[in-house]
Amino acid sequence: MSKILLPRRWPMALLVVAALAVSACGAPAPQSAVPTTAAPVVATAAATAPAAATLAPTAAPTAAATTAPTAAATTAATSAPTAAASPTTSAATPAPAAAPFNQALATTLQQILDETTADGSIPGAVLAVHVPGQQPWVGASGVADRQSGAAMTTDTRVRIASISKVFTAALVLLLVEEGTISLDAPVATYLPDVIPNGQAVTVRQLLQHTSGIYDYLEDRNVVNQAYREPQRTWQPAELVAYANQFPASFAPGSPGNWDYSSTNYVLLGMIVEQVTGNSMAQAMRQRIFEPLELDNTFFVPQEEVQGEQARGYSRTVDQTNISLSFAFGTANMVSTVGDVQRFGDALFGGRLLRPETLNQMLQFTSGKGQYNMPALEYGLGVMRNVLPIGPGPGGQQRPPELSTVLGHIGGFGGFRSALWHAPEGGITIALGMNQASTDPNLLATRVWQAIVAAQGE
Repeated sequence: MSKILLPRRWPMALLVVAALAVSACGAPAPQSAVPTTAAPVVATAAATAPAAATLAPTAAPTAAATTAPTAAATTAATSAPTAAASPTTSAATPAPAAAPFNQALATTLQQILDETTADGSIPGAVLAVHVPGQQPWVGASGVADRQSGAAMTTDTRVRIASISKVFTAALVLLLVEEGTISLDAPVATYLPDVIPNGQAVTVRQLLQHTSGIYDYLEDRNVVNQAYREPQRTWQPAELVAYANQFPASFAPGSPGNWDYSSTNYVLLGMIVEQVTGNSMAQAMRQRIFEPLELDNTFFVPQEEVQGEQARGYSRTVDQTNISLSFAFGTANMVSTVGDVQRFGDALFGGRLLRPETLNQMLQFTSGKGQYNMPALEYGLGVMRNVLPIGPGPGGQQRPPELSTVLGHIGGFGGFRSALWHAPEGGITIALGMNQASTDPNLLATRVWQAIVAAQGE
């Protein structure tokens, strides 16, 4: 996923309702609690993981699973700079300075992270939180690598899995604004003869998972092959060709039908490369990474990751060694949670897409309750969900808009991720864990409840 030019930023009058899903990062399987690919798993207890955590500014800068050494948990209270202003925003009116992050809340959030990694089953966890009017907070706990014991830090690069889909969708919508792509054009307009029914499937249907196209990333046979051949570079066309062997789940765009398929996003990446004449990495970097100053975000393997990366696990099995070319455009990006949080703020805060384009992105259809999210709805590359936070301080039921969120969850290559933003209140969180065998919404819900409680709601 990568970059080009950012259209003019617009203020957003829209309030509509994200944590970082089992190996398909974005390839949710209907039976699974979270989106993931079918990867080999050994059911063994994970080793004790050290807790190494910091309060940090926004993002900076292999081996088999073994018992993780114990590390001391630390907190260093540093204020994080707020997200950079839009390149098209006038510098004449500086934004008011943000207040320091609520220290009591910071302590609570760090405790939640430390508890998450305490028994070592989840080796490491990292979290970024932005509450409007306050400086962002970033914390980390546990280990990035079980064998070496290297600590998970706020700057550790993690696989963001299906949150990659949100980036791909935003890139496609920027190209719609440029007039290069039409949402309702058939796929065959851009990719003739790539899928059997290319005249019947539209770009919009790819974005919203209403195409009916088979999900290769939920196919255990090809996923296991990808783990057996970690040095292989998979071409997007061969991933689509594999999916073409299987019948569609339903007719494209047929009423009431929806089924998550990562193949849709491989096709979207191919369309971007076709219409721009550039790689996805170049298109993403020019249009999204550079304008938003996401310096620690990478479209892999077209770009090489700079900085320390965490290793990923499924229970005790190290799943790091899989080529991310296998998840092209759908679950292949690597970033820091600080960068992901800033991306979420910019996207849902109306600083990336025009209001009318964002409105299109936030037109939702039922997600059929998949991934343990009964209220799940899906827009154009964006999930809408209600996090199941508990009652208020007096036992009263909290209004649902407090925990109605926009974003995505993901799971791929030994990682779980979530990005959630609440239109009501503007809170954004991004999180990552280097353990496939968990649901990222468990951590996201605890974090969200703590934030809401700190606000007295």
